[in-house]
Amino acid sequence: MPKMKKYTQAGFTLVELVTVIILLGVVGTFSSRFIADNVVLYQSSVNQNERLNDARFVLNRMSKELDSAIAFSVAEDSPVVGQSCIQFVPFTAAGQYLNSVAGETPIQLIMDPASRASGSAATGKFNGQRISVLTTNSDDFYQPASGSIAIIDTYTVSGANDTQAEVDLDSTLTLDSAVSRYFIFEREVRYCLESNNSTLFRYEKVGNAMETRVRMMGDLSSNSSMSLTSATQFSNAILELNFNFLLRGGSEIKFEHQVVMSNVP
Repeated sequence: MPKMKKYTQAGFTLVELVTVIILLGVVGTFSSRFIADNVVLYQSSVNQNERLNDARFVLNRMSKELDSAIAFSVAEDSPVVGQSCIQFVPFTAAGQYLNSVAGETPIQLIMDPASRASGSAATGKFNGQRISVLTTNSDDFYQPASGSIAIIDTYTVSGANDTQAEVDLDSTLTLDSAVSRYFIFEREVRYCLESNNSTLFRYEKVGNAMETRVRMMGDLSSNSSMSLTSATQFSNAILELNFNFLLRGGSEIKFEHQVVMSNVP
């Protein structure tokens, strides 16, 4: 009679299965925490980079505009309660005038053809834009009665070498610049911190048109500020920009930037 083969049962015991389940649970717990921490770190990094990119964009734009600002037009302003503003006037052309301009019209300007060509896409002749003599006082600049600003009625190129122009004004200027310097401009710009310094807006007015308003940055802390050291005859205007960006989770990034406006471009 043939012998019966013995079969041994292969498998895991209950104790082994429970042990494996416990070990998998422990590994899963630590792995999930590790993954969650890395996801939070990644999200924070992305948020931080987005805020830094916002800051670079706004500060680069402000710096570029301030590079072409009439130095004595840069001033602090608070037109509305709760606003902190920096206002300035970018010029489209600058140069020196001949003789005296106080009480005179027309007046004689010196201007290179390249500046004239960039002054107006339509005519290059600055008709309707404003002209200002260099003043060392921002109050004079923003007061129409000061006599430092007039509107250009007609602009006629003169001189054999195309570097001079005769300009008729809507009213006579009453001030002369100590260095016979003038500026032509058509825009006024303001950057304002509003809503407890939490939001930065940009305002622009062209001629007599309505002022436009654009939101530049949000989610700033109340510690954000813009402070100005005004220009004098012997020192440049310095604008200190301090923006504190709020991140997810309540942390902040502090971004500091300094802009120096030369008295004479």
